[in-house]
Amino acid sequence: MKKLVINSALLLVAALGLHGCFKSTVGYTYFNLAVYDQMESEDQFKPSTDIDTYAFWVDTTDWYIASWEDAVSRRITNKTTGEVLADPASIGEFNSSDRYQSSLFVNKPISMLVVVNNALQRYAYRKYELPENLSEVFAKLYMAAWRPTHTSSGWTVVNPFYTTTQPDDEGSEDNLVTE
Repeated sequence: MKKLVINSALLLVAALGLHGCFKSTVGYTYFNLAVYDQMESEDQFKPSTDIDTYAFWVDTTDWYIASWEDAVSRRITNKTTGEVLADPASIGEFNSSDRYQSSLFVNKPISMLVVVNNALQRYAYRKYELPENLSEVFAKLYMAAWRPTHTSSGWTVVNPFYTTTQPDDEGSEDNLVTE
């Protein structure tokens, strides 16, 4: 009887150990994003009300957004070949009343996530590596109208219209230099 109890206990321990080997894994993520706008450097950040989000199953090492028009049109360009992709694999659902206004479904190991902020005329993009067994991710992105192109928390925020005013030789401020 004692041997039966010990064998039963050993079988139970082995079965519990094997249970972890057969768990199903989650191979997708809902990337939930809260985007905040700031018009002037002294203003408070406010939730964005006019954004578009989408994803391509590509790596930002090889692909980029060539212009503001491309960002708005959901187009990306290959850095080497010049090939253009204009059909995102995933398009975010926008809800301005939610704390996280946009949600993107991502199910590939590497993605290029894009946010277009129509109100500020800015866009941001990032490389995203799919986490294992994490069905939801919550992230924030802060976009400032007054800042030049910069990086922040893994995002590259592009301000395609940033200019600085520089006086010419006669002191006029009509010269605009685009950065």
